[in-house]
Amino acid sequence: MGRQLFISKEMHSLETTQKQLVLPHELCIMLVDENLSPLAGELWLYCTVSGEWFHEPKDEIWTGNWLFSRVPPDYPPYRIYGEAEGYFDPMLPEHQAMSFDEIRGYHYHKLKLPVDSETIRPNGDGDTLALLSSGEPHWQMVLDEDTIFIPPVGGVGFGRFEGNYVFKSWYPWGERADLYTFENPSYAAQYIYRLIIHCRIARDDYPYGEARAILKTHGQTYYRGEPEGPGRWPWIHAEFTTNPYTNQPWTREEVQSLQAGVAMDKVGSFGVIVCDQIFIELRYT
Repeated sequence: MGRQLFISKEMHSLETTQKQLVLPHELCIMLVDENLSPLAGELWLYCTVSGEWFHEPKDEIWTGNWLFSRVPPDYPPYRIYGEAEGYFDPMLPEHQAMSFDEIRGYHYHKLKLPVDSETIRPNGDGDTLALLSSGEPHWQMVLDEDTIFIPPVGGVGFGRFEGNYVFKSWYPWGERADLYTFENPSYAAQYIYRLIIHCRIARDDYPYGEARAILKTHGQTYYRGEPEGPGRWPWIHAEFTTNPYTNQPWTREEVQSLQAGVAMDKVGSFGVIVCDQIFIELRYT
C-alpha cells in the first residue's frame, strides 16, 4: 500500500511539475569522543533555507546515536554541532559547509577534551616578505629550531650561520619584515585567554641588531616585544591578551585569519641578525 501511495504521488508530481518527487532522507550520526566511544549529550544537524540555518528533527535511538529522519537533499550547505558534558566541539571548517553527499557519508561527530594550550605553526607566506632568506619559501625557514652558529676562524670576522632562517643584513637600510599565515587551531572553540607570538632570534659576533614580533589582524599591523634572555639565541615573547583591534577576547575566526612574523633591523655595516623559528601559543586557561 505504501509503495502504491508513493508511485501515485510520484506520478502526480511528474504531471504537475515535470519533476520527480523528492523525499527526505534518513541519517544516523553518532556523537563520540576521539576514540569513537559514544557520548551522552546532544547533536544537531542544520540545513540552509534562504540563507538561514534550520536544525532538523532528531531522535536519540541509543546513547550517542542520533537519528535524523527528515533530512532534505536540496538544502546545502549542512553543518553538524554537538555537546557533551566535559567535552567541546572543535567546530572544524570541514563540518560547517558540507554537501548532501558529504553529510550522507558522515557517521561520527568527534568531540574533544579541553586542553590548557595549543601551538600553531606557519603554513604559508603572508602579505609581506621583505627579509632575506636562506631558502624558499620563507615560511619553511622559520618552522624549526635548526640553525647553528659557526664561530669565526682565528677570530677574524663575525662568524656565520648554517641552517634554515630568515635574516637582515646591513643592506637595504631600515627595518624589514616577514609575515606568515598559520595553521588553523584545533581547540579554539574554547575561550582564548591569551595569544603569544614566539620568535627565536640570533646575532653573529657583530652585536648590533634589533627585532620585534609582528601581528596582523583586521588589516592592521601591530609590533611588540624585544629579544629576551641570555646567550646567542634570545627569544621574543609578544603577548596579546585580547585582539588589539577590537579590544575583545580572541575568536576562532580571528585566529584563523591572522598573520604573524618578525621585523628586524641591522645597525652598522657588518654582520647579520637572523630568526629561525616562529610559532604562536594559544592559552585556554
